Amino acid sequence: MRALEFFRGDSGRLFVVFALMVVGVGMVLLKPWPIAIVVDSLLGEEPLPVWLSNSISAPNDREFILILLVALTFVIHFVIAILTATYNRMAIGIGLSGLQRVRCRVFDRLQSLSLRFYLGQQQGDLIQRAAWDTYAFQTVFQQGMITLVNASLTMLLMLAVMLSLNPTLTMVSLATIPLLLFAIRVFGKQMSRRSALAQEADSKIASAVQQNISAVEVIRSYTREKLETDRFLASTKESRDQRCSQHSWEIGYLASLGIIFGGGIAAILWIGSRQVIAEAATVGELIIFLTYLTQFYEPLNQLSNVGSTISTATAGVNRVYGLLDSERDAVPPASAEPGSFAAKGAIEFEQLTFGYASGKPVVQELELKISPGEMIAVVGPSGAGKSTLLNLIIRFFEPESGRVSLDGMAASDIHLDDLRKQIAYVPQKPILLPGTIAENIALGRPGASHFDIEEAARAARAHEFIQNLPSGYNTPVGEGAHGLSVGECQRICLARAFLKDAPILLLDEPTSALDAENESQVIESLVVLSQGKTTLLVTHHPTFLSKVDRIIVMERGKISSDGTPQAVAIRSEFFGRMMNSQRA
Repeated sequence: MRALEFFRGDSGRLFVVFALMVVGVGMVLLKPWPIAIVVDSLLGEEPLPVWLSNSISAPNDREFILILLVALTFVIHFVIAILTATYNRMAIGIGLSGLQRVRCRVFDRLQSLSLRFYLGQQQGDLIQRAAWDTYAFQTVFQQGMITLVNASLTMLLMLAVMLSLNPTLTMVSLATIPLLLFAIRVFGKQMSRRSALAQEADSKIASAVQQNISAVEVIRSYTREKLETDRFLASTKESRDQRCSQHSWEIGYLASLGIIFGGGIAAILWIGSRQVIAEAATVGELIIFLTYLTQFYEPLNQLSNVGSTISTATAGVNRVYGLLDSERDAVPPASAEPGSFAAKGAIEFEQLTFGYASGKPVVQELELKISPGEMIAVVGPSGAGKSTLLNLIIRFFEPESGRVSLDGMAASDIHLDDLRKQIAYVPQKPILLPGTIAENIALGRPGASHFDIEEAARAARAHEFIQNLPSGYNTPVGEGAHGLSVGECQRICLARAFLKDAPILLLDEPTSALDAENESQVIESLVVLSQGKTTLLVTHHPTFLSKVDRIIVMERGKISSDGTPQAVAIRSEFFGRMMNSQRA
């Protein structure tokens, strides 16, 4: 099974597990023999087995033999317990190591996928796959491999011994196997299907919780609590119904197994008792056989339960592989070696077309040349493709046709790490990662000195409020940036760009969350920062627009006007309306 690929790294430990398992199964086969000897030779009139009488010095001392057999019984059970505990603990450790590998692979895959992939996904569903569905791999390993091997080995060895003891009763035992296979076939498909539906329903619950937490302010301001609760109730009802359906099939499956096993045991008890009455077998032999029979049905029961467990786990495995196998939106690998590109700042869009959905281009046949060191503002109505230009430069998305080039080299031919190291990007929505403020500022320049971090914060007008925090630059922040306003988060993101000091700056509404006083000061700092750097910024702020070298007006995915601020103000109707509305 493909899922087992994540456990190959522990093949050495796995070999030890199987070796201990073989020894343990051998010890299990010895369990009923001391009891049978006591019943036949000490309580009955049968002679001692030859191997035992030849091994002891006093074969007629019944009390000594009893003590020996009692001690042997304890030793067998003790060794079985130690072996079982040891190989089960090792198997659990291997299973958890495989689970870790799966989760790391999933996380790495999520890191490498294009942003286009995320447009069609719910965050809660992705979290469900990465955090919970991955447990299915551990289940497949421990149930589909460890339990399967252990139960199969036990059953085969016991079957060999049972055949040597009583072929007739062994055939009666084997008669139940076709019925078990039929039950597995009938119930297995349904259990797998119901499990997949149940996991999909659970992922909707995770998505609903995540979305509700993200939009809690909007929900409360519009008094939608009751409506959101009703929607969540509907999702939980769907999950409950799907889980009930899944468990109903599982219960039916287990009930059918109980009936089959019960019928087999009843038939064996009837035939075996008649053989003892007819003196065709000794009581001790019957005890051994009945003990083996119970132990034979136990691995058989485990094997039958493996079917339902694997059916359930397979649904989770398939959901995880559905993510791991998503290649259509992965960023294509660049052919250049890492460390071979240093940007001068020239950017060119050549006949570039891109759309987030097929047949709906956001940018159409775009032609644009940007010289090194130019500061260009991009303006236009919502949905015109302004932020998309920035995303295409940094390769968050790949164009459908045409290309983006830097210094005459296609962006797709530049190693992705090298490309992004040449760019300082400030998104419209400020994002802080879990860690301290200093660590967040130093994201693009790991190992930066505290002095450099502080200077970057000063340039972004963030130093003063950071100093007033309880732990200053060591204040922990993260998801939601608790205790910080949106404007403060944005200034930290700007400080990040100042510290990175990359030759290309991409700024998406960099002052949208700042108050008027900080806004004007940050604009002055950004103008200084952009000196000698190629800067592309999405903004509608008049002060910014008056300081750029060129303004590009985008409408309906195309450039409708391109030139100096003065020239664009004359030629572009949209720009004229925008400036008039701001003055008003």
